[in-house]
Amino acid sequence: MADEKNVVDLDLPMGELFSQHPGLSGLLAEMGMGDVDVEKTLPEVASGLGVETSVIAFALEASGYDVRGLKTSGDGYESPLGDVMSVLFDNSFHGKPLPEASSSGPMLAHMEMAIRRAQDEGRLSG
Repeated sequence: MADEKNVVDLDLPMGELFSQHPGLSGLLAEMGMGDVDVEKTLPEVASGLGVETSVIAFALEASGYDVRGLKTSGDGYESPLGDVMSVLFDNSFHGKPLPEASSSGPMLAHMEMAIRRAQDEGRLSG
């Protein structure tokens, strides 16, 4: 889990998040969200761009932030974010230990396995 100073609360307006996390605007700009309305929350900005909030949350988590306030959409879609993050960082999937991967690229092997499992379970389109 990220340090409390790296917590991104999705319920806060973008302006407040930028004040708390000066590097966040640059990271979002790299994702194609350079000029955002600072009055809106990140889920509102994502919705306006037609981007699933869980995709942005995944990028933030991968960049060292702890994302709080991610809500499910209610359309039956279940984000694989939690499973992918656990595969990458705590070496488990649905609470089960992962098999040993080659030393040439264990993180990539685990990521590929997580994506394939999510596809097999119908939670991620192939």
